[in-house]
Amino acid sequence: MNPRHYTKRRIADGFINLLLAFNLVAAFLMTDADISAEYGRSLNLFCDLSIVVFIFEIVFRMLACRRSGGSIWNFFYAYGRWRHWNCFDFTVTVLAGVSLLSGLGAFVGARTLRMLRLLNTMRLFSRYQRLQSVSEAIVKSVPAIMGTGIYFAMLYSVYAIAGTNLYSHIHPYYFGSVRRTFLTLFQLMTLDDWSEVMYVIMEEDPWAWIYFFSFILIASYVLLNLIVGVIIDSLQQVRRRRELEARSSGIQIEVEQMKQQLREFQLALEKWEEEREQVKEKRQQNQTQPSSSHRASNRRKTRKNKR
Repeated sequence: MNPRHYTKRRIADGFINLLLAFNLVAAFLMTDADISAEYGRSLNLFCDLSIVVFIFEIVFRMLACRRSGGSIWNFFYAYGRWRHWNCFDFTVTVLAGVSLLSGLGAFVGARTLRMLRLLNTMRLFSRYQRLQSVSEAIVKSVPAIMGTGIYFAMLYSVYAIAGTNLYSHIHPYYFGSVRRTFLTLFQLMTLDDWSEVMYVIMEEDPWAWIYFFSFILIASYVLLNLIVGVIIDSLQQVRRRRELEARSSGIQIEVEQMKQQLREFQLALEKWEEEREQVKEKRQQNQTQPSSSHRASNRRKTRKNKR
């Protein structure tokens, strides 16, 4: 890439990142009633103008893909694979752009329409490589987490039914129904005042600690750590893949440079062979000219002798 174009691209990316950050700050400020009452109009105008800038930015990026020898479609799909982060940027920008259509407020509500502008702040995930790696790791770990979720559901179901049957008459607030028991189990899993719940039940049933300890041990210390391990493993895979892609791109650049050098060498070799052929032809011409003159002189001498 041309250093001048690279500098311009870096400046444009920095401006878009700064604008996204300011949009996030504006969204925070508008949650304050006093600030919103005094500066709400200016902040809304700033957010609307930012959406227009983001739309133009997406359009320019799509046109850049077209100018680079491809088509606008290369913005979404190129080199045999989907460009997921470009698709994400396009979708978020389009949804945020819908908030500029004030006529839709009568159907979906003006407040809901304004909330679509917050989607632009999610583009910060696609602007930094580390955030991209974490997001990709979470998405890639979803299938494995779903498998763990099935085990979670079975565990919750067994303990919810058991807790409702065992302790609903002791404390209906925590175990009065299966739904309440599910919420209590979630509280136990997050270790939020779990001992208080346990001691209330243990006043009536001293052996209730087995129920609580077993559930907390399995749910909090085994399954949650298993999910964290799955996400960390996915993150390592994403990092390894990015490293391989960086290496492969570097190798491709080196291969292109070697091909260019090989082409230059072939051109130089062809030029050298042409010059060599020209030198040979000149030598042959120089050799034929003396021999013909020598023959002519011999013929003259023989004619003189005959006379």
